[in-house]
Amino acid sequence: MSELSWWFSPHPDWEPTEDWPEQVPVVRYETDGGVALIDPFLPPDDSFDPHGKAVRVLLTQPAHYRGTTDFVERYGASVWVPPRAAWRKRPNPATTDDLPRGIEAIELDGEPQQVVFFVRDHATLVTGDVLSGTGGVLHVFVDDADPEPLLPSLDALGNLPIERVIIPHGDAIRSDGAARIRAAVAEARRG
Repeated sequence: MSELSWWFSPHPDWEPTEDWPEQVPVVRYETDGGVALIDPFLPPDDSFDPHGKAVRVLLTQPAHYRGTTDFVERYGASVWVPPRAAWRKRPNPATTDDLPRGIEAIELDGEPQQVVFFVRDHATLVTGDVLSGTGGVLHVFVDDADPEPLLPSLDALGNLPIERVIIPHGDAIRSDGAARIRAAVAEARRG
């Protein structure tokens, strides 16, 4: 039995000129064996309670290290990081190579700095900055990635049974996630 939920916390680097909301999601995946947090910040009301369970931090990319230190210091959290990411500002902070049962990390061709997490039992994909969007429409954010291999890699996600897509900057997709990913890739190909 597992439970998937999320809360929103203010991003400390947000400025009013940003084209994304100040509040960013922190995904919580809880099982009998522990609590996994993806790209975490503490909740604004400091209400995080792991109920005595082991805490794991999972990062989609180096830039989302964000509030990881809080969870390591307060709760003894272990940290999983993308295996091919280059950690420039700090040494690789990984303390574990194992993901919690029920969460799959999917490496994206053309974007070695990021992974996306698929939580199959909840038909939910959690992404780093590779996808953004508002109003139920996703957009591919290429940034430093190589679009030639990245777009087919993202398009392949559309073959997974994805209903929800939780993105770091924008509105979560609550239904038809796979179709909306395919639409975002098609839009990116049109340029």
